[in-house]
Amino acid sequence: MQDAKAAPKTGAPVISIVIATHNRSLDVLENVGALLPQCVGQPVEVIVIDSASAPAHAEVLANLRAREGLSFVRLDEPGVARARNAGFESGKGEWIALLDDDAVPRPGWVEAAITDAARCDVQTAILAGRVVPRWPDAAGSLEMPPSQLGPRARLLLSVVDEDGFRDTTDHPIGVGANMLFRRSMLEAHGGFDVTTGRVGSNLASGEEAQMMTDLIEAGYRCWYSDAFVVDHKIHAGRLTRAWLTERARKEGEVELRRLKTPGQKIARAIKMLIATPMLAMLQMLDRPEHEYYLRLNHNLGLLRKLFA
Repeated sequence: MQDAKAAPKTGAPVISIVIATHNRSLDVLENVGALLPQCVGQPVEVIVIDSASAPAHAEVLANLRAREGLSFVRLDEPGVARARNAGFESGKGEWIALLDDDAVPRPGWVEAAITDAARCDVQTAILAGRVVPRWPDAAGSLEMPPSQLGPRARLLLSVVDEDGFRDTTDHPIGVGANMLFRRSMLEAHGGFDVTTGRVGSNLASGEEAQMMTDLIEAGYRCWYSDAFVVDHKIHAGRLTRAWLTERARKEGEVELRRLKTPGQKIARAIKMLIATPMLAMLQMLDRPEHEYYLRLNHNLGLLRKLFA
């Protein structure tokens, strides 16, 4: 890393902030309402990508065209990865920042992101930020209250709430709700894989995780900072065993896509076939810190996709 330096206030933006959205117009309004005041006088640009939202949401989102300091793009084909690619292709910043539509940047997000990006040397391609959950009202009375969620469940809910500023290349952390990628590296790798990202209500996602893996394998570094923070809305419908189970299965499918050779797939499948019966029994005695049911369903998702 290198010492932070003052970013220029004029010229090309340092960061292009890309917000991809599908049928969450009210969330986007809260997001940009918190973000745009921070952008005044800063070397950043904001790009909202409407990923084929339904007419009622599209009408609300189209009004964003009139907002100063914001660019708006409408796509007729849905898909988060496709929308994020459109955003980084439209942007001019050295860094591409991904923000989820239901993630609200806290005060100081822009300034902290610029400062930490300036500290990154040329080998650092990824800078992940802090994602703090905003639980729904009366979350403690839901089927899966926050107190019963272990680290695996929290990650499936896109929560990354750790302290510090450190190199995480060997154990990368970060989610697309709040993450920066160096633009030149995205271009060199052809952008995000549109076959991996979430489309509509399908819970399979992971294009940003795949890009992290590809960049690290190519020799680049990944850092994490707790200085630029978003509050990520966790909707009540996600705090159920059924939602978390299906999300874990979809993550298993995504892992299979990341395995590049038949040998890798066979080796991983053998390990999962051996572990799955044991996990099926252990889930009977599950505890939040173990999350055997999530491990089991991750395995089942991969195996289901492999043998389908």
